[in-house]
Amino acid sequence: MTDSRKTDLMKAAVTPHGRPWLAVAGQVPATFLANAAWADSTAAAIGMTVASGLLTAATWWGATGTHPARRVHATITTGAATSYLTAATFADPLGATELSVLVIGGATLAASWNIRKVMRVNPDAATGEKAATETGLLAKSIGKAKLALRGEPKVEPNKVTAPYKITAPGELTNEEISRRIQHIATELGISPNAIRIRSDADDASRGELVFVPKDMLVDGAPWPGPVNAGASVVEPFGIGIYEDGAPEQIWFPADEGARRNATHFLVAGMNGSAKSTAMTFALIDALTRRDVIVWGCDPAKGRQTFGPLLPYLDWVEMTLAGGEVMVNTLPDVITARADELGRHGFKNWTPAAFEQLGMPYMIVLFEEAAKLFRNGAELEAVVEAARSAGITVIVSLQRPSSTTMPTDVREQLGGALCFGVKGSTTADMALPDDVRDAGARPEAWENRKPGYHYCVAPGVDEGRYVMPARSWNPITDDEIRAVLQQFAIATPAGPTTTNAAGAAYANRTIYTEGALTSNAAPATPGEDGPEPMDHEDDDTQLDEIDIDQEIPAPATGTLALGKPPAKDDDVTTEQAYARLLGVLDALRDEGRDTIGPKDFAPYGKGSRVGRARSWISERLGDLADEGVHLAETDQPGVYRLLHPALSTAA
Repeated sequence: MTDSRKTDLMKAAVTPHGRPWLAVAGQVPATFLANAAWADSTAAAIGMTVASGLLTAATWWGATGTHPARRVHATITTGAATSYLTAATFADPLGATELSVLVIGGATLAASWNIRKVMRVNPDAATGEKAATETGLLAKSIGKAKLALRGEPKVEPNKVTAPYKITAPGELTNEEISRRIQHIATELGISPNAIRIRSDADDASRGELVFVPKDMLVDGAPWPGPVNAGASVVEPFGIGIYEDGAPEQIWFPADEGARRNATHFLVAGMNGSAKSTAMTFALIDALTRRDVIVWGCDPAKGRQTFGPLLPYLDWVEMTLAGGEVMVNTLPDVITARADELGRHGFKNWTPAAFEQLGMPYMIVLFEEAAKLFRNGAELEAVVEAARSAGITVIVSLQRPSSTTMPTDVREQLGGALCFGVKGSTTADMALPDDVRDAGARPEAWENRKPGYHYCVAPGVDEGRYVMPARSWNPITDDEIRAVLQQFAIATPAGPTTTNAAGAAYANRTIYTEGALTSNAAPATPGEDGPEPMDHEDDDTQLDEIDIDQEIPAPATGTLALGKPPAKDDDVTTEQAYARLLGVLDALRDEGRDTIGPKDFAPYGKGSRVGRARSWISERLGDLADEGVHLAETDQPGVYRLLHPALSTAA
């Protein structure tokens, strides 16, 4: 028991709090021995005085680079201790005056260092400071001692930045450190999203660990209203806030002055992650700009997605068939717009193109795009050429895997808004490798934190790629209507876009507040639809009206007006199915191994099969399920062509 108490006392004496008191107590034997040796030596007195001054000056010089208060404190302590040692040596080391000065002065200095030690603890950043300064943490989480801090961590409210240097080149990389984030988070008891890594662009052995222990996005932020209402589409769009309170902004068109390219966007996030809410704020901003139009398609949620935006969108489709029509129209629109811009000397769309040519910028949003891709929609050519024609395509889906969208499309989407996803594999598909390596972990949210996301896009500071953001808090449909009624601008599509989109655009459904109508633009003679009426011969026109024709059911309580879509009424379903099988036989005769809906484009509506592409796609899927004429492949929308006769003979 006695040995244990002695050990405890020894440990207490050598702690950072006990060392100043040991130094004070050590003055007594030091002055006694010095007095016994040099009390009558004038040379020794001069030497000790000079040594005291030099040691004090050396303390001031050696503390260069430390905090100014610490430098002053250390210098005063050294000066006082050496001065007392010199004075007591040549006076009486055990005298009442000398011992009183030592007890009072020494206790004061020792206590001041104890106070300084205690006050170094920052309760507001305790977790982060521990993470940045505890060398044991690096050994536990990184493994061996292959990492060292390059200086004092920078402590800010709810943020600690610790610069590091890899001390074992070739044995450790920044990418390996990023893979240890989960271990570091476990050591600290914080979320993996609270830790980021900033690599030094010029030195791969250096970087910074950034700790943000407290989630500052828990309460979100109210929507401030349209950003730059009435301005050009080249001005930034606001969709939320970053965790440091800064507004989150994105850009769509190119800007030569800012050296920023136009971009398409991938919006990824699992069901319930609120990705549609963020897109709603972007669309509201767009609808209040003077030189942009918006096309949208959602074959899954339709009105639930667009709701109060419908009357202000230039073209909306809410079925698979309608979405395919929009997709198939875009290549002609892109070509026409690019040609018109080129003829007038524009390499990219600019606000001047709108002023001179009446050609607004276009934003085309495909919500729940996986349904379109599975049905054979081909966006590759669209996303490859649309940017220079002044068109941004936004593809929104839950999981951007190769089974839900072509990888060629994904490669062309230069911007990414990644909301909570299910698993790290999906996160790897949605975000660039370097952003993932730096600590972006959307899989940690899943759909438990709606609106949380990462934003990677041209124009956004790369340092914010790994910083979580949150879209504005949701607003009601009535609030959206009130804003759009006040700020929305009805921008015409312009002759170039309108003519290129043709009958599909002319016959699109047009939505108004409280009513659903269809554009009644007359068709050109020879195109789909009846010839324009001659109202001077009303009797003849009345004779041609089929009074027994059934009136279409009204949509949302109002009548759908205008020209009905063309139908191949003379082709029955059985005949269409038989003709489809005949096309398959023709493709077999050509030696084809695989086919898809695109191969039926020459035989579709108004031609041999007499049915729209959506009908053909569904029948091909049914045939693949039966496994007689077709078999599925690993590529969505592509089927292997079978030979039923050979299968039967076998």
